[in-house]
Amino acid sequence: MKDLEPKIYRQRLVIEAKYNVVISEDVIKSFLIDFAKFIKMTALTEPFIFSPNKKNHPIHHGIAGFMAWVESGCSVYTWDKLKFLTIEIYTCKKFDVPRAVGYAKNYFNCEKITFQELTYGKNNQKNN
Repeated sequence: MKDLEPKIYRQRLVIEAKYNVVISEDVIKSFLIDFAKFIKMTALTEPFIFSPNKKNHPIHHGIAGFMAWVESGCSVYTWDKLKFLTIEIYTCKKFDVPRAVGYAKNYFNCEKITFQELTYGKNNQKNN
């Protein structure tokens, strides 16, 4: 993808995993708050927690959440019947990817985990 604004550093990380914890609104909320502190982001809002469960979709059943940071934000999506989650992080401040992945892996007791990083902008070492 072409870097349309090299003056602004952007880092994106998508984590997907199979988890082994009981997901609740409190689990997602605590993860978002604690994760922001762990990777040294500044909370701008409290976590917003939501769920598609009321729509009775056969697959999209779980709890999700988003938290805005001064540096951008993080969202978490879970599928309880599949014990699967996706975490999406977008920030304009560098953070340590292996450390962030390790935190998510431990927090959600993940048996399988994968991730993909994308970076752009100033001081970028992986500019595509």
